[in-house]
Amino acid sequence: MYLVDKEIKGNKYWYLEETEWTEDGPRKAFSLYLGKPERIHTLVTDPLGALVLSTHTFGTTAALLHGVEELGLGEVLSEELSLEGRAGMSPAQRLVMVLGARYERSSSKLDTVTDWYGDSVLPFLWKCNVPHVNTVYGTMDSLTSEVREKVKDRLRGRLFEMGFEPERLVWDTTNFHTYGDDGGLRRKGRSKDGKHGCPLVGLGVLTSEEDIPLTQVVFPGNRHDKKVFERSLPSLLNLVEEVSKDPKDITLVFDRGCNDEDLIQIIEETTHCVGKLKRNQDPGELLQTPVDKLDHLYTTEKDYEVRGLKTEGEVFGKTRSVTVMWHEGTARKKTERLQRLKEGALEACRDLEERVGSGGRGRNFTSDGIQRALKQFKEISDALDWTFNEKGQSFEWEFEEDEWKRLLNTTGKSLLFTTRKNWDAKQVIKAYEGKWKVEKSFRLLKGPVPLRPIFHWEENRIYEHCFLIFLLLMIHRFLMEKIRKPVLEKFEIGEEAALHLLKNFDLVMGKKSDSNKPSFSLEKPDEIQEEIINTLDLKRFIPE
Repeated sequence: MYLVDKEIKGNKYWYLEETEWTEDGPRKAFSLYLGKPERIHTLVTDPLGALVLSTHTFGTTAALLHGVEELGLGEVLSEELSLEGRAGMSPAQRLVMVLGARYERSSSKLDTVTDWYGDSVLPFLWKCNVPHVNTVYGTMDSLTSEVREKVKDRLRGRLFEMGFEPERLVWDTTNFHTYGDDGGLRRKGRSKDGKHGCPLVGLGVLTSEEDIPLTQVVFPGNRHDKKVFERSLPSLLNLVEEVSKDPKDITLVFDRGCNDEDLIQIIEETTHCVGKLKRNQDPGELLQTPVDKLDHLYTTEKDYEVRGLKTEGEVFGKTRSVTVMWHEGTARKKTERLQRLKEGALEACRDLEERVGSGGRGRNFTSDGIQRALKQFKEISDALDWTFNEKGQSFEWEFEEDEWKRLLNTTGKSLLFTTRKNWDAKQVIKAYEGKWKVEKSFRLLKGPVPLRPIFHWEENRIYEHCFLIFLLLMIHRFLMEKIRKPVLEKFEIGEEAALHLLKNFDLVMGKKSDSNKPSFSLEKPDEIQEEIINTLDLKRFIPE
């Protein structure tokens, strides 16, 4: 054997080669690439390199453990769960394990214990075997209604101790589809996922302005928002008094589905509120206010202009402060949508005009059939005037341009009311923006931080599952606040992008070929991952 150096594009590379004698003379037996001199030096000085044995999920699990430590969740669960004398993994650890699995993927409890746990970093940190899935279910069942409320109370107290003192509390509801038959919490209704044929489970969440959830309500999926708000209001107002020494310092923000004169008056007795009026609650055609009559307030991060005007109107039995808000981005999207609906409505009406009464083959048209054909254009029904004579089989229609212009004039506009008389238009609009943050959390629960699928049929298990996801959402939102300035704002990325980076960051377990002890190291992080790791000090979760 001998060494050969070859020069390629000005760089010198080395090869180990061997020549052997054949019937045809000397021939090259092999040529082994060794690389540049620096690589040869490494091969000589460190010949016993590390062999990669396995990789384990690390990013989301380590971040979750950080949040659990900061909020003291492990201690709270250990003290509130009435489970004694269990060997191996503690009850609190079992529940944290369930949260860790869900933070990474839509894992069932069975998948958590049979697959996810072994692939995670937890076995190396906790040094205990995974429990049977029935043991996990038994631990979940210890999360009674009383225990759930105590845990939420203690976690809120921890948040307030850490400086989270909300001035605004935002309430909103959504629902999640499940499968199987109706029963208990699982009821068919109007699905916000578009799964109208599936049973639904409803979820209401109250959050701070940082969008950290403070409490939750689980209810049957067919229950109306106003009914849920009415039943939840006493406990929500109690929480308002818990948050601040003077409840009048707090503003409760909610959507128009909760509008009710009696409920607004009850809220006024304790605190202040900001809400949104339905279009049929417009106290004086304020939605027809020309855009150029509204004051420029600010420009959003996406470079959309927001305008507004503070006025007064008769709202819920008394004169109240009303703000007309116009959002350029919303106006643009709504106008484009209405234009598409108009084109579709005109085409549908022309088609019906031609077909109705034509005497062709088939059954006669019915009123129900006409209504079904035009149902999709309900949003522009004020501008679409039509009549149908079922007996005479005639269809007449007219598109009213004046009503169309009035409809276009409302695009991008909303009416917000408040009990705070001293707030200007910008303060009211900024307060209501908090509701959009809650909707972002709901999108998280239907995506990266999944509440569904719900692998449970019993009512108590559904309550317990939703409570665990509530804890996970609280931890996630707490983590996002921790990295907001050093990561999200610095690198101009969203929370979902940050979570994606965590999910794709693993721990590598290797072993020197001359040692029986494994070693652990992180995959080489990119710049953003490195910042997340340093901000949350995640390297402390690398096993010894």
